[in-house]
Amino acid sequence: CRHRRRDPEAVAGEFEQLQAMGAKYAFVVDSVFNSSERHVVETCQAILRRGLKLGWGCFLRPQSLTLEMMRLMARAGLAHIEFGSDSFCDTVLEQYDKRLAFADIARSSELARQAGIEHCHYLICGGPGETLETLETSFQNSRHLAGAVVLAVVGMRIFPGTALAQRAVRDGHITADADLLAPAYYFAAGLDEATVFERLREFARRAPNWIVGAPPP
Repeated sequence: CRHRRRDPEAVAGEFEQLQAMGAKYAFVVDSVFNSSERHVVETCQAILRRGLKLGWGCFLRPQSLTLEMMRLMARAGLAHIEFGSDSFCDTVLEQYDKRLAFADIARSSELARQAGIEHCHYLICGGPGETLETLETSFQNSRHLAGAVVLAVVGMRIFPGTALAQRAVRDGHITADADLLAPAYYFAAGLDEATVFERLREFARRAPNWIVGAPPP
């Protein structure tokens, strides 16, 4: 089904209610807040018209952003961004069907830095197309993201009815009738949970801005 966005004035009204109740911070639980530039602009303008001082954070897609938009969000109280980047390697981004490149990620990160907004990038490591070499590429590219925190997780969870589930069946990771209520994770050929986790831990030892999530249970 298609997602229907909340009216910007309604969103600003909820912010106003939260501030009145004493809230100091809010997080916009929208998987991609900036999928519509108009929605971003109108929501921020509605917040500014009300003179609100509530700080907030959100998820952003690291693409099609401008410094003007970043500064508008900052004026409206945006204090931190969580970018759904998933990889810093172009070949893996293509396999993940992200429809963006590391250049987009780097530009988005730099715009956030220029606007004075704290930001981090989520990575999903070990999925389709991943190798030890692409992991190293992601690590080296991360050095170009000044001021950013990197949150890296191990393995890509498989959900029913997805293209990844179909690929996992073809690649022999799961059977066609697998019960995916219990989490199952995809790892590219030649990789496994322990190998990916240890490589990420190595990166974290070399760069304190890398935070590595625990392996899947």
